[in-house]
Amino acid sequence: AGTDPTKDDTDEDGYSDIKEIEVGSNPLDANSVPPAPPIDEPLFFYDFEGDEGDLVTDKGQRGNNADVTRAAQTELGIIGGAPEGSSPGTAIEFSDGLLNVPGVEMAEIVSGEGSYTMTAWLKPTNLGGDKFLFGQTSQGIHNGIRNGGFLHQAHWGADTNGSTNLNGYLEADEDGWIHAAWTYDGETDTGKIYLDGSLDWEGNKRAPNGSGNLIIGGRNGGGNGYYGLADDIAMWDMVLEPEAIEELALGASPIGANLPFQITSITYDLQSGEIELTWDSKPGRTYLLLYNTSLESWDADIDDSIESGGESTTFRFENPEGPEAKALFFKVIEN
Repeated sequence: AGTDPTKDDTDEDGYSDIKEIEVGSNPLDANSVPPAPPIDEPLFFYDFEGDEGDLVTDKGQRGNNADVTRAAQTELGIIGGAPEGSSPGTAIEFSDGLLNVPGVEMAEIVSGEGSYTMTAWLKPTNLGGDKFLFGQTSQGIHNGIRNGGFLHQAHWGADTNGSTNLNGYLEADEDGWIHAAWTYDGETDTGKIYLDGSLDWEGNKRAPNGSGNLIIGGRNGGGNGYYGLADDIAMWDMVLEPEAIEELALGASPIGANLPFQITSITYDLQSGEIELTWDSKPGRTYLLLYNTSLESWDADIDDSIESGGESTTFRFENPEGPEAKALFFKVIEN
């Protein structure tokens, strides 16, 4: 049987039959969906793994490190990052703290010629009042939480809530973490807010005013700051496709599309009981190798500082659960 001519989406998987035919997925199978588009290299990506002192290292390729400017209110290395994110080992905690990102100037966005996507995993501890995560050194963008617990996108006078109040939403959430994303298309003056990969608001949004560079943790130089944990913070100078944002909310790394830490080989030596893994990697980096037996929790590590072997890394280790283990699952994370 063919597609249903009375329906745009025969298998009701959220993708039109025309779209599925174009990209090669099956319009008759709800489990066959179009692949997410590749995610371009972000302006920066902070996973807070291995960061200490007054510097947060950009784990992407742009070198846009962030400076901790309120050390007493900004704590790095908090054990227990976003469990569904790409780097669950550690997070950052803001208590009206602040990061300055001097390498990310906002002039092109302010002029109306630029666009952006800003994303983060968040575990807020205070939903009252204004709790902004992304801002500028002078006025302009202030995206975060506002008006009693809504995700909020504001360009200094162009202010909009998302549709979901996080107070009730988080009560029903198992771990207290959400994935938030804000996009702005400078060509069409369109803003969007996403909550856990789903569109929470879309509408007209003019370019921000103000000047200066990006800050993280507050607005307008550092006021009305965010309270809570954050992880996997990233920004792009373009609007990501909804499918890409959904992939991020499902745990994809913001830099994973360029060089995914995909395990390419698993070998088990029956004689020695040792396991050998090989994965795609980056020269000069170190990696955290996690495992579990049920895919429910990634809190057990085998080694937290594996030196890169270059474009590909191979690591051999003893079976952490012994020969009686029925199943083991592995995840590789860049430090």
